[in-house]
Amino acid sequence: MKRRFTDVAQFREFVIATFMGQQHMGAAVAHPCDSAKLKITIGEREWTADLTNIFGYINSYPDEDADQLIERFLRSLTFARSSTVEDGRIVAVIRTRDYIDFLLAKGLDVLFEPLCADLMITYMADQPDSMSPLTSKAVPGKDLQAVRKIALDNVRQWLPKVVSDDQLQSGILYFVQDNTMLSTSLVLIDEFWDSIKARFPGDVLIALPRRDQLFIFGDGNPAVKMLARHLIDVTTQENFNLLSEDLFARRGDKIVLVTD
Repeated sequence: MKRRFTDVAQFREFVIATFMGQQHMGAAVAHPCDSAKLKITIGEREWTADLTNIFGYINSYPDEDADQLIERFLRSLTFARSSTVEDGRIVAVIRTRDYIDFLLAKGLDVLFEPLCADLMITYMADQPDSMSPLTSKAVPGKDLQAVRKIALDNVRQWLPKVVSDDQLQSGILYFVQDNTMLSTSLVLIDEFWDSIKARFPGDVLIALPRRDQLFIFGDGNPAVKMLARHLIDVTTQENFNLLSEDLFARRGDKIVLVTD
């Protein structure tokens, strides 16, 4: 029987025990003010880890092995990153302005560009167990234009792995199999839009409530718009891997915020 947890506090205790059981990794203790967080110390480095997303994922996908997911999460915390990043690992993902501001406040020289409203094209290193924000120091000799081209070319290589789910009927869920954190990146790729023209020949609505899912709906139908907004509300209540509560559209090949 696969391991399950009644609440995030119980989950945190198991994660801490697992962490501490791995020799020479460091120390982990419960955060004093938030049951979903723990404080990590490895050598001279100290930081806070948030368990909200992984706990939500385990609850939402009960068929997956919780022990394996936790091991992967811990590896992502301790993965030894080199000072530079290989071109093949550079990708572009969608994050929010708040996420970028958080990184900038920590003194990280992250590489990003505005997309629409508070959405940012964020350049990252696609590591074995996590996405790591890319800094200018990690790509010496490359300007933003060069990083953009490499990142988008790498995302294009995942197009054969795009999966579509039409259970919504009025819209389609798209995700990248084996690398779901690139799912929202599909909005940046012209070849993706070309591939769905038969299903969506005109303008479309775009919902990005989670970092690992992309929902596309036909534009122009008020009922469909209500469905899209309801989907965003429901996903927000699930409270993991959240990205944006806004609704967007692609009109005239440009992504815009839907305000009406």
